[in-house]
Amino acid sequence: MMLRRAATLRPLASALPRAVAAPLCTAHTPSQRLLQLARDADLQIYGGAAATAPAAAAFVAWHDAISAGTRGDASAIERLRPHVHERCIFRPPTYFTPWEGGDELVLLLSCVGEVFGSSFAYGRQWLSEDGRQWALEFRADVAGSGKAIDGIDLVALDADGKIVDFTVLARPPNAVEELKRQMLRRVPVKMAALKAKQALGFA
Repeated sequence: MMLRRAATLRPLASALPRAVAAPLCTAHTPSQRLLQLARDADLQIYGGAAATAPAAAAFVAWHDAISAGTRGDASAIERLRPHVHERCIFRPPTYFTPWEGGDELVLLLSCVGEVFGSSFAYGRQWLSEDGRQWALEFRADVAGSGKAIDGIDLVALDADGKIVDFTVLARPPNAVEELKRQMLRRVPVKMAALKAKQALGFA
């Protein structure tokens, strides 16, 4: 059986034409927006050369929110809500049963941000050519426990650029277990308050 050798992945900047990869004052196309983000935030982004406008907007908004959150902006994650589908499915490494709902995802991400604080950082990031599938490598410390966690965020967007599926893979097991303990201190009360608001029509 003959196997074809996979093409070598290149960072987004080297994959784009020279005219696109030149320094930009204003990003006009989706690929230019991603390129400018990669340069401004010093990110390793692979793929996404043919990203759709909604996908690029969601990716830029995602990194803006994460960056602001790690700098202590408690409301940063809430600004992602317009980019999250109402029926989004979230599969974290700390729960067997997936969560469903855009408000639920934002709440859970806010709690994760509290646990990781300023230690959270992305490494390499892979996007499908249309920018609607993301694989984001990350590392963080778990709430000053002395345990560090490594993982990958797997994110899928719909045609409108809204997050419809979010899966987190993480290791090592002891750090994931500590993350679960930390989340259990934060999530139940906040989730109960959210469900109460939803039941009363306030969310």
